[in-house]
Amino acid sequence: MLTIESLNKRIIWKNIPYKIEEERVLRELRIAKVNSLKEMPEQNIARYIKNAIEVGYSLIDAKAIYTTLKVVKKEGEFPGLESAPGFFFGKKIAELLNQCDYVTLMLTTIGPALPDKTDEMIKKEPTDSFYLEHVGGWMADYLADRVEEKIALEAAKNGYALTMRYSPGYGDWTLDAQPKLLALLESEKIGVRLTDSLIMIPRKSVSAALGWTPKK
Repeated sequence: MLTIESLNKRIIWKNIPYKIEEERVLRELRIAKVNSLKEMPEQNIARYIKNAIEVGYSLIDAKAIYTTLKVVKKEGEFPGLESAPGFFFGKKIAELLNQCDYVTLMLTTIGPALPDKTDEMIKKEPTDSFYLEHVGGWMADYLADRVEEKIALEAAKNGYALTMRYSPGYGDWTLDAQPKLLALLESEKIGVRLTDSLIMIPRKSVSAALGWTPKK
């Protein structure tokens, strides 16, 4: 018997624990072959990054919301959901989800404080703003990874594995999917909204779909 906690229910996860890892921030900055700030030959840059990490801790408000829904498939149509027929338009995501019984829709955000701070700093402290922006960029991916791990455990307990994480705007699943995805999640519950040009506010938010495929 399936025991999918998130099935047809929105799960909100606040105060997500995290650690800002120097190595991963360095990779976000495309700095290769260096695994810590102490190893960096350019110690002036290391100081900027260290400060950005410290400021990041004071500004990040890590939140997520997700729900799992049954995939609806009809011959000759894109897969969808009961409340959103054909929602997974786009050849690649359709191929993925045609093999799935369920799909989890997820949304994560680092909150508005860090993006607002980078905007505030851009004119007077552009270097600090640059490094803080990249700490936020890394954190957005980190949060999405943590939530995916949580969903993967739930799927595994029920005999499923997850597909790759697929976001609106990737491939031919265009940003046109974003309004419906955020509406299904009730994104305002964690403070995320869309602009008229379909950009998520706060920046550094990640939305995605994860299919559940039966383990063989």
